[in-house]
Amino acid sequence: MSGRDPTRQRRSAARKEPIPRRRSGGVWRKLLALLVIVAVFILCVAIFFKVNEVRVQGNSLYSAQEVIDASGIQKGDNLMTLSKPVIAGKIMAALPYVEEVRIGRILPDKITLTVKESDAAFAVTDSAGGAWLMNSSGKILEQAPKSAATYPKITGVTAESPEVGKQIVCKQAENLNAALQVLSALEPTGFIAQVAEVNVEKTYDIVVWYQDKYEIRLGGTDELDYKIQYLTAVLGKMENYQTGVIDLTFEEEKVARFQPW
Repeated sequence: MSGRDPTRQRRSAARKEPIPRRRSGGVWRKLLALLVIVAVFILCVAIFFKVNEVRVQGNSLYSAQEVIDASGIQKGDNLMTLSKPVIAGKIMAALPYVEEVRIGRILPDKITLTVKESDAAFAVTDSAGGAWLMNSSGKILEQAPKSAATYPKITGVTAESPEVGKQIVCKQAENLNAALQVLSALEPTGFIAQVAEVNVEKTYDIVVWYQDKYEIRLGGTDELDYKIQYLTAVLGKMENYQTGVIDLTFEEEKVARFQPW
């Protein structure tokens, strides 16, 4: 006698039963809750985080109000949505002596503008013979006043159509690059204010004049940082009455040579 297996029948029936669908209501409730939180946050930002005070730090050449005016920040602006790059760009474009701007937010209503100004300026001439001041990174600061003779002079670089706040442009690209390397290396030293001239007419034979006391021969820009460190040490040992040539070309060996006049 043949018969069907009851256990097999139950398994077959179980396989044929439809699988219940998961309800999506929980997902939508979580999404809605998230949207509500975001909306509340945006509303709080729009209502509460308004600029009430702007603090300026690090300024000496420009007044705090000049920096604030250049930033374009107004009382009542939204503190959280202000663009830091835009603010910094406005300040550096309007105030050429500003090299760097750091912007901070102090909740709920304050913003800080910390500026770094150029410590040194160097005089370059344009193709028409006019004098301009630039910083050690090559940014044109202003047209030089009549007292430009008191600024270190850059010889061997001629500015083409200089514009205040813009990088210097010249045809002597190699000379300019050498000059900027020397200026950048000199700026952190304690004797930068004593530099009267940097001559890069020959990029392989760069000459720096320290007041009218020392003619400093650097050679090329190779090992420039080492040469400037060496120079700092040499100047620290020189007596006030000594004048002459300090040779740092290291043509034979890495030893500085001093030739009195």
